[in-house]
Amino acid sequence: MHQPHDSNPDALEDSWRIQSAAARVGFDWPDVTGVIAKVREETREIEDALAAGDREHAARELGDLLFAAVNLGRFLDTHPAKALADANQRFRKRFELLRREVEKTGRDIETCALDELNAVWERVKVVAAQQSNQGG
Repeated sequence: MHQPHDSNPDALEDSWRIQSAAARVGFDWPDVTGVIAKVREETREIEDALAAGDREHAARELGDLLFAAVNLGRFLDTHPAKALADANQRFRKRFELLRREVEKTGRDIETCALDELNAVWERVKVVAAQQSNQGG
């Protein structure tokens, strides 16, 4: 995992504020469909950059994708930092369930093939969703 270099830990908040200020003066998408299209466009641009072997360009496009995702959060009235924190929490919970399921078979997670882990992952997502719906 790479450590951030010259990163701003408040970049999501900065992006939220920048886009909110632009929206206040009328520089905004008329509705969420434009934002979703922009997210898709930025994803395609990352794919194109990677296909061309240009990881530096792909990284710049990742910034654009994140900027667009913040805007999507704004349209959903959900701050991206909260949405990301919630996603992190869901992932941690599911990954722990995954680890436990693998250990029940007497295996170590590091020895499992990715397709095996993905199959268990799909099962634990259902279990985690059921637990979440039951308040647990």
